[in-house]
This record gives sequence, C-alpha cells and structure tokens, in this order.
Amino acid sequence: MKNLLIKDDVIGEKGQLGGILMQSFLASIKECEKLPEAIYFVNRGVFLTTNAEDKEIIAILKELESLGVAIYSCKTCLNYFKLNVVVGKEGNAKDTMNAMLKADNTLCL
Repeated sequence: MKNLLIKDDVIGEKGQLGGILMQSFLASIKECEKLPEAIYFVNRGVFLTTNAEDKEIIAILKELESLGVAIYSCKTCLNYFKLNVVVGKEGNAKDTMNAMLKADNTLCL
C-alpha cells in the first residue's frame, strides 16, 4: 500500500511554474504502473481539492478517484482556510496518521 501526502498547492516555488509542475505531477499519477491507495491533502494542499475554478486539477483528481484512489482533505485545514471540498472527502489527523503508519511508503510533496 502506498500513499501520497500533498502539503502545498505548488511544487517548489510559488508562481506559475510551481502550479504547472503540480498539475503535471498529479496528471502523471494515472500513468504509473501502480496507483496510490490514497492521496492526503494537508495545509495549502487543500486548495487543490477545493478550487472549483481550477477545472483541470479537479478533473484530474476526479479521474484518479474514479480509478479507485481515495482523496482526503484535512478537515482542520479546510476549516482554517474556510474552504469546502469539491472532490474527495474530509479527513482527520488520526485517520491520516494511521494510513501513513500502515503504508509501505509515503511520498510527501
């Protein structure tokens, strides 16, 4: 079992390139030999699951979800930023920690 933990809405520096890299990374997941069991979005990462205006990212996440990848957004983070989930479900710290501890490995971005 493998999981991903995404803690920001960009990869690397803020700005256009960071957003392009994140979109490319997420889109490439479906091309991998083995899909992650779940993707956990925390901190600014929750902006990726809540921004209905970013139709490309939401479409990628919905496609991953349709392929069986569970999508979770940190409830504390959602509340802090006053956001609502567009794709996936709300998760909590306990469930995220249990999943990470059970995983063979976790990739963190």
